[in-house]
Amino acid sequence: MGGYVDLHTHTIYSDGILTPEQLLQKAQKVGLTAISITDHDSVDGCIEAHAIAKDYSIEIIDGIEFSCYEDGREFHILGYNFDPTDSEVARYLEEFRTARHSRAMKIVKKLNDLNIPITFEQVLNKAGKAPIARPHIASVLMDINAVKNMKEAFWSYLAEGKPAYEPKKAFKIDQAVQLINRTGGVAILAHPGKFISQEDLYQIIKDGIDGIEVWHPSHDKSTINFFRNIASQYWLLETGGSDFHGNRDYDEDNFGRVRVPYSIVDSIKYHSTRR
Repeated sequence: MGGYVDLHTHTIYSDGILTPEQLLQKAQKVGLTAISITDHDSVDGCIEAHAIAKDYSIEIIDGIEFSCYEDGREFHILGYNFDPTDSEVARYLEEFRTARHSRAMKIVKKLNDLNIPITFEQVLNKAGKAPIARPHIASVLMDINAVKNMKEAFWSYLAEGKPAYEPKKAFKIDQAVQLINRTGGVAILAHPGKFISQEDLYQIIKDGIDGIEVWHPSHDKSTINFFRNIASQYWLLETGGSDFHGNRDYDEDNFGRVRVPYSIVDSIKYHSTRR
């Protein structure tokens, strides 16, 4: 199989706005041959997409984006070609969902203490089927005109160091890598150009990462070349995608235009089989 793929997309099962079927329809329209739904700490969208994939000429690559938190910092690890129905994965995801619920309640309490009148029920309704995340709280803040946009919500209240910030449950990178590997998949460091130092990068490589997300909307040509060289030097997989959510400025410009060849999927499958 040839053509181009998108290995980083989100649906209503995390912080995206499209259903899995709407995403498949969009992928077919732009001519993609494969996609991976990589919702944050959820495989529900991926499983739903498999159930309807027969109606579309698009291959579904099992995926997830784990939110790791260690040493006071957040890192994202993409998992591909693992078993989304594995009982160990299910146990971790249930723990994450419970932790996100508790975290959101604390954030709402902090916002209330700042005289911002939002309720936890509003946040639950906004999240819908997805594990609760800060973008859902930001959307509620926009609904009540407490902020003008999502960026203001984070910079004024929700980002680290801001008055309503609440840290995530600790989940180390090597834990995510080992979980993905144990269930047959490969673990990829997501969009490293957005946040990572070289010291962090080399530590994550030591943690056993299988690859790096080289192609991402936040990566310019020099960043892409840098991470391709790192991947080559350490024999790591190269992956990429649009990080599509449907509600961000770069979404429409990048979906179907982040040119990731299908050969990347072949490499993921080969690496998974060897594991």
